[in-house]
Amino acid sequence: MKSLRNSRTAYGILAQVLHWLVAGLILIQFLLGLYAASLPLSLARLQWLSTHKSVGMTLLLLIVLRALWRWTDPPPPLPPDAMPRWEQLVARLMHRALYVVPLLAIAAGWLYASATGLSVNWFGLLLVPDLMAKNAALAPLLKTLHLSLVALLGLLI
Repeated sequence: MKSLRNSRTAYGILAQVLHWLVAGLILIQFLLGLYAASLPLSLARLQWLSTHKSVGMTLLLLIVLRALWRWTDPPPPLPPDAMPRWEQLVARLMHRALYVVPLLAIAAGWLYASATGLSVNWFGLLLVPDLMAKNAALAPLLKTLHLSLVALLGLLI
């Protein structure tokens, strides 16, 4: 039976489950965002965007949990001499970017929702506090920032 925690040679079941939950939800987010953006301004579009925001908040929580788990349960080390040092450095930087960029994209999306006055309502169960007051002048910049970070995430993946 697989261990809950990481070992010296393998990831534990919790790290794997968190990894695949985050990966799957990121894919769903891409698809939800693309589909909602393709719709004309309507109630249906707002409903799809509401789901997109709810999944985003769920991702925020899961990414933070995943980072905390990784901090308390370090991953198995790379095998010695498995790859050149520069590749190990790039791998570590890429891994960190795959934590940071989604968090920044979510934060930018949350700020954008706040700036437009379309607050995040987590699956109709909880109204998530706005990060800023409504600001029509700043909203387009935050939208561009959100979309740019999502595009960067796509490139990293």
